[in-house]
Amino acid sequence: MKKLLVFICLFSITSFAFSQMKYYDKALSLYQQNNLKGAIKYIDKCLEDKDIKNDPLVRLLKAKIMFGVSTDPDLKLKYPNAFKDAMRYAEYDSDKKLIVVDNKFIYLEPENAEFFKAIVKVNNKEGLEAYNTNKYAKALPIFKRSLSFGIDTQALVLVGECYWQMNLRIESLPYFKQASEMIYAGVLENGSKLYGYSKLPFRQLGSYYIEKKQYDTAYIIVKNGREILPNDPVLSSYTYNLMRFALEKIPPSEDYLRMVQQSLNDFPTDSFLNHRENSIYIFLLNGMAKANEQREFDSLVKLYAKSKEVKSKSKNLELIKKFDIFAGQNQATFLENIYKYFGDINLKEACYAAFTTWTNSIYQPNMMHTFSYFVKEQKPFYSEILFGRYLELQPKDQMVRKVRYDYIIAKNKVATNYYDLLPLVVLNDVASKDFPKDLSLRAKAKAYRAELIKEATDSNDFVLARKIWHESNNMYIDLKKSLETQWKDIVVADFKMNYFGTRINPFGKKEAGVPEYKWKGNIDQCLPGKMSDTIIFRLENRINYFRRMAGISEEIVLTYDNNENCEIAALMCEANKSMSHEPNDGWRCFIPAGFDALKLSVLSKDGNPAIAIMAAMGQNHPTVGNRRWLLYPYSQLMGIGTSNNYTSILTIDNSNKFDTAKYKSQYIAWPPASYCPKMMIYKKWSFTIDQNLKGAIVIMKDSKGDIVPLKIENLVPGYGLNTVVWEPEINPQILQDNDEFSVTITLSNTKVYNYKVKVADIKL
Repeated sequence: MKKLLVFICLFSITSFAFSQMKYYDKALSLYQQNNLKGAIKYIDKCLEDKDIKNDPLVRLLKAKIMFGVSTDPDLKLKYPNAFKDAMRYAEYDSDKKLIVVDNKFIYLEPENAEFFKAIVKVNNKEGLEAYNTNKYAKALPIFKRSLSFGIDTQALVLVGECYWQMNLRIESLPYFKQASEMIYAGVLENGSKLYGYSKLPFRQLGSYYIEKKQYDTAYIIVKNGREILPNDPVLSSYTYNLMRFALEKIPPSEDYLRMVQQSLNDFPTDSFLNHRENSIYIFLLNGMAKANEQREFDSLVKLYAKSKEVKSKSKNLELIKKFDIFAGQNQATFLENIYKYFGDINLKEACYAAFTTWTNSIYQPNMMHTFSYFVKEQKPFYSEILFGRYLELQPKDQMVRKVRYDYIIAKNKVATNYYDLLPLVVLNDVASKDFPKDLSLRAKAKAYRAELIKEATDSNDFVLARKIWHESNNMYIDLKKSLETQWKDIVVADFKMNYFGTRINPFGKKEAGVPEYKWKGNIDQCLPGKMSDTIIFRLENRINYFRRMAGISEEIVLTYDNNENCEIAALMCEANKSMSHEPNDGWRCFIPAGFDALKLSVLSKDGNPAIAIMAAMGQNHPTVGNRRWLLYPYSQLMGIGTSNNYTSILTIDNSNKFDTAKYKSQYIAWPPASYCPKMMIYKKWSFTIDQNLKGAIVIMKDSKGDIVPLKIENLVPGYGLNTVVWEPEINPQILQDNDEFSVTITLSNTKVYNYKVKVADIKL
């Protein structure tokens, strides 16, 4: 206890009645001789006198005597309530506080101050016995009694902690705030000792304000806590989370970079921060490269190199290298590697700018000579980028065009690997335009494309395979038959890898290569379950499979935060045996994060998330709303979570809404154009496009040219993009491999969309 809180009372007692003075003096004398039994006899005589029984000196002496009795093992047996009596008499004047007697504040006298410290210490010990057995309601008044004698830091903290553990958070705040200020000031100003309870105010206040999203307040409290408790793991985690939040709110900039680097001083081995340091450097450098600010680029990329060289002195270098491939590299090595890295992630302008920095650091004189000399030594992947960017900046340089032509001719004569196929396609295409008389260039590009489609399919790179296939289909009419075969190969391989290969088994079902999933949440404790990264990866691939098949080139990511919120949403459905997008706060296990997810999710009464995705696509509702949201092209950041019987898939997201014109002409269809696995030809067909579909006419014909009867559902907006839904009179069960249906959609503005759906009866 650092000091006694002073309350001043204006009354004064100058002397006892003469007839009773002898009893008080006798009691005091016996107390000082440690004759507590005798002291009790005479102090009680004082208390029997109505004129002086409430005198503060009398009551204080009584408190001291009984406190002494409570510490004497023999006397304690005769007076079992001695400590309670001591507290009762000591507390009597707590509302008046310091009493003036003979011009002295008696409660501030050293001997009395020590007595109050001692009695509070014993009282706190009693409170801790209740507190440590989780009897917070019992401990609370005991600790509050300690505070009646003044501000005892331990009692102040534990009053707040009792309120906190009783879920009375608001009541706990003033106690924690006062305690945190006292502890912080005491340690810094007076070098006070820290105790186990010292961390609680900073931890709980930090937790409270982070939960309430009052991050500035949380930051100050946590910062003060870490200043005196630098090794506290909870406060370190709060600091980290607050730093992460702050970084999310700051736009990429040099200020952002400085904040990351400052945070790395505290968390040098944190993978997130190391990745962020790299990503912000890359962001800034890419912006400079796109603006052709080579001088500024040179300056920053050298600072980037220096930051990596500095890490070579870190005792944690080997650990940091696990998530920072550049850590510890000297400038020369870094500059040679960074331009290749930019090329690998398809930042072409930055690749060229970094290549320029590197070559200039090696060979200074003529830039064109330097460029030509070094670029001829590059692999096709990098050469395609470097030649392209150079000629974009220097379009009239025919010498470099000739250097590029010679480079391509030389590469066309040697065997190629898969990694080189795509850049050689591009290089031959551009060279054929520069040198149209050389017909070998176009022929070579055609051969490379056919090989690339096959290799990409075999390598399960279905995004690339589809992209090159569509290019080839538009460019080479003479390849129609072979391309048709290749497209079916793509569809079959994609189905096997990303649909059939993304199955998830219920717990207890053993199947080689297929993970099992069992919900590990708890309704009674309102704890959501959690899926493994392996399962999340499979589900992400399954969703992207359906989107890719439907004609959407943009892939989604299942984010950690969205997954967590969907897990809570599924828990809420499980706890209430119901699904709702608008549950009320009376729901069992009502958690705001889960409520937010429910509003944005496709819900399924199925505990197997892989089947829930399939169910969303095959939905038989007239709106096929679940399918439309799963195929919403502007979604990029999704989430998924399950319970025993429910799945929540967060699909409503607009984070990829950059090109809003794309899907005004490009449609999304299910079943998709061309080949579709037989099992995925559902009862409801759909055609989606960002246009007015009111009055749209749908005509279907079978492979014989006969019209297929169908029922068009009423148009219902609000489920992603506008969609026309119909149900044809066909039986998918009897369809045969290569059966074909032609679909014609005619809009009210006379625009017509034609495509064919072919059955792929895939055998597994």
